[in-house]
Amino acid sequence: MKNRHFNLITEPWIKVLNENYQELTVSMEEVLKNARHYRQLAGEMRSQDLVILRLLLAVLLSVYQRVNADGEPYEGLTIDDAWQVEVDSDLDFEDLIEKMQETWQTLYEGGEFSQAVFDYLKAYEDRFDFFGEHAFYQVSREFYDAHVPAKNQVAKGTGTVAIKQINRNISESGNSIAVFTPRTNTFKNQLSIDELVRWVLTYQNYTGVTDKTKVNRADKFSVSSGWLYNLYPVYAQGTNLFETLLLNLTLFENEQDKYSQPKPVWEWATKRYLKGRIDETVPDNLPELYTLWSRMLHIEWEEGNPTIFTAGLPKVSNVNVFLEPMTTWRQDKEGYKPRVKRLDNLGTAMWRNFGDYVGTDDEENRVPGIVWWLNFLTEEGLLAQEANIDLASAVMGRALRKCQLRKVWMILQSGRMFCLIRIR
Repeated sequence: MKNRHFNLITEPWIKVLNENYQELTVSMEEVLKNARHYRQLAGEMRSQDLVILRLLLAVLLSVYQRVNADGEPYEGLTIDDAWQVEVDSDLDFEDLIEKMQETWQTLYEGGEFSQAVFDYLKAYEDRFDFFGEHAFYQVSREFYDAHVPAKNQVAKGTGTVAIKQINRNISESGNSIAVFTPRTNTFKNQLSIDELVRWVLTYQNYTGVTDKTKVNRADKFSVSSGWLYNLYPVYAQGTNLFETLLLNLTLFENEQDKYSQPKPVWEWATKRYLKGRIDETVPDNLPELYTLWSRMLHIEWEEGNPTIFTAGLPKVSNVNVFLEPMTTWRQDKEGYKPRVKRLDNLGTAMWRNFGDYVGTDDEENRVPGIVWWLNFLTEEGLLAQEANIDLASAVMGRALRKCQLRKVWMILQSGRMFCLIRIR
C-alpha cells in the first residue's frame, strides 16, 4: 500500500445532507467551501457527526486563531510558512480578542470561509493522507514496534481491534456475537476507505478501556478512554452547516488572559506528540484537544484488507479543563469534572437538566463554554438578540433519535433564547 493515497482534503469521505435533503459524500475541502449549502453532517450516527464537527473546528481554529478573515496575521503574531507562531513580547491580548471578534463577525456576515483555510490545508496536505509516510491518525510500523512491549509488536499479531468492533453500527467483539446488525457475518469486517476513516476518527474519540496493549512507560498507568467518551456533550446547531460551524467556533474562552498557539495533532512531530501523551500533558489549546488521541494506531494492509493495531495511551486529566467548551460540569472534591452520560439516564431529555446549561444562584454551577460563547456573541451584538439557538447533544449508541422541543424552555441572562435538542 506504499503507493496508495487517500487525501482527506480532496477525496470524498464526509457525509452531508444538501439543501434538498440528499445525502452526499464530499471532501474536507468541499465541505468547508460549500458549508452554507449543506444542512448538516449526515454520517452513520450523530456521535460520529460530532467527532467530524470537532475535526473541522480544529482546522478553522488553527487558522482563525492566527489570521483574520483577510488572511493577515493578527498584530503581535508572526507566522512562518508552516503556520507556526512567534508571539511578540508586546502583544496586547485584549486587542487580539477584539480582532478575533471582528474576524468572527466578518465570516458570519460573509457566509463563507476565507482562502486562508485552504492555504492552511495545503501546507499540511501530506499529514491528511490516510496512507503514506505520515498516515492520518496513525504511526508507522517501526514507530509502533518501538513503543509497545515486544510481545505486542506487529509481527506477533496481537493487540488488534476488529473492524466490526470499531464500526459502532455493529459493535461486535470477539467474545459475543451481535445478532441484529445491518451486516451479515461475511461483511462485518469490511468497510470502504471513507467509512474506515470516519470510524477510525470515532474510535479515537469514543474508545473504551478494554484494550490489553499499552504503550511503553516506566510505571503503570490507567489507559485513556476517548475524550468524548467521558463527556455529556453540548453544542450549538445552526440552520445550515456553515452556521453550525460558526456558532461553535470559540476563538477564545471565558477569562482567558494569554495567547495559546493552536497545535492540532497533525502539526506535531509524532515522537514529540507521543511524549506529551505519555507524560499526560493536558492540552492548552482547543485544536489539540479536539484532535486528542486515546490510542496509538497502526494499520497493516494485506490485499486491500486492513488490520488495526492499537495501543492504549495514558489518561489525560479532565479536572478543571475549562478549555473544553462542549460539556456540562459537575463539582466534587477534586474540582470541576465533565458530566458523563450513563446508561441509566440515556433517555433523559436535555430540558430536564436545564440547570446544567444556564447560570443559577448556585455558585457551584458552571455553564458550558459554548453557552458562555453564545451569550458573549449576543452581548457584543454579533448575534441577533431575538434569534433562537438550538443546543444539541449526542451520545454513542446504535439508535438514532431526534426530538426537537418547539417550546422554549429557558431564557438566559442575555436574553438569548435556547431550544434544547436531544440527539442520540
